Amino acid sequence: MRPLIAVSAPREVMPTAFGEIDCTKLTAAYTDAVYAAGGQPVILPVVDDPQAGLLERMDGLVLTGGGDIDPVLYGETPHPKVYGIRRDRDTFEAALYTQAVDLGLPILAICRGMQLINVLRGGSLIQEVPGHWQERPKGQPDHRVGVAAGSRLSEACAGGDTLEVNSYHHQAIGVLGSGLTVTGRCGDVIEAVEDSNANVVAVQWHPEHMPAGSAHRALFEQFVKRAATVRSAA
Repeated sequence: MRPLIAVSAPREVMPTAFGEIDCTKLTAAYTDAVYAAGGQPVILPVVDDPQAGLLERMDGLVLTGGGDIDPVLYGETPHPKVYGIRRDRDTFEAALYTQAVDLGLPILAICRGMQLINVLRGGSLIQEVPGHWQERPKGQPDHRVGVAAGSRLSEACAGGDTLEVNSYHHQAIGVLGSGLTVTGRCGDVIEAVEDSNANVVAVQWHPEHMPAGSAHRALFEQFVKRAATVRSAA
């Protein structure tokens, strides 16, 4: 059986036949990448009252990208360019993260997902980082990231010490959260973190949009293999 991979899905006000209302919105690139890697994606939309045990039948968790985290959560006022704040999403995904850690599930966190984990670990964000939102197509790399030796990211790169990534973020990690290790950098910008104790691999770019057969898709394959280990041990 394919490991069951929970994929967080945000809510956003969108135009519909019934007027502008809250909708669940998730690009299929996330679920396609999970499925191509051997997992069975299970979309979890934001709910106002996430229940304990929500992830008990899951084998892994993907925290997806999207709008900004409320700066109040790390003790700051919003920069004028902060956008897409949804406290319901912050609360829901924080609950998912806590449950996944408690259950020992592997976590793959992407873009906003990495930033959320850092904030939940007591870290902060730089609210405006220039030069990291590319204009070229999403499947093409924008810049190079230095990769830490011995990391899961390095393993996905077949031991390589650099990786070319796409880039769609205007924020970045500021103060590093407790227990996290930096495994990727572009200059002063933190691009990847890990925590082997909590089974976390997090990246700032969007590997789901990069080509099949690349090190980016290898991150999903590596993640699903970790999830399969959880299922076999159950």
